Amino acid sequence: MLICPVCKEKLIKESKTFRCVNNHSFDCAKQGYVNLSRKQTKNHGDNALMVKARTDFLEKDYYDFMRQYVKKKVKGNVYLDAGCGQGYYTKEIGANFEQSYGIDLSKEAILHASKQDKHTQYIVGSLFDMPFSDESIDCVTSIFVPLGQDEIYRILKENGYWIVVGPGPKHCFELKEVLYDTPYENEMPEIQEQYELMSQDIIQETKMVDDVWSLLEMTPYRYKTSQAGLDRVKELERLEVTFEFVVTVYKKI
Repeated sequence: MLICPVCKEKLIKESKTFRCVNNHSFDCAKQGYVNLSRKQTKNHGDNALMVKARTDFLEKDYYDFMRQYVKKKVKGNVYLDAGCGQGYYTKEIGANFEQSYGIDLSKEAILHASKQDKHTQYIVGSLFDMPFSDESIDCVTSIFVPLGQDEIYRILKENGYWIVVGPGPKHCFELKEVLYDTPYENEMPEIQEQYELMSQDIIQETKMVDDVWSLLEMTPYRYKTSQAGLDRVKELERLEVTFEFVVTVYKKI
């Protein structure tokens, strides 16, 4: 299932070490995850503060309705959450599979995930050079992450499923009204033509958010907004927000 990031040969797990025939070895951390990234330098992906803000928001379950919706769409025996972050979706969805994997370039996020979820093998690695054999995964989810569609196509089994989740047109529109003079709706995602499109649905719920700043930290708006806009968010005690997601299901043909 897993392959060596150096020579691409199959990895075999021996006790707490993954090793290939060329004797490249990768030790599991005490929390259970393994670093299979070829970028062994620090500060890739979310840092500790970003992981904490994301965790604080997600664990209040504002997004749980979407997580449960996706959970009903997945199928197969081998699951991968590509860009799993701190494992909020991975733990819930992966519990339905015989084998569950989560990969993310953020070591801090993977550290958090592996502490919370012992069923899943978590991996530090790139979404564009994943350490999985060709046609080895039954189902992949990509939830609010960059889409390495060619790499996902490579690792998916024939007739495997890829479920992509991104923001709907009205996602967080009320937050944008606070941030910007002229708020805008999000564009619908492009269809990936090398796959068969099985379904594309928009799901939505409106909820009262108590920690608006943690929500802002979850979005790209945090780094694309004037100081005046950021200050307006800091002054908010709560905000009713529309959470809208586009859930697209593809099948590899």
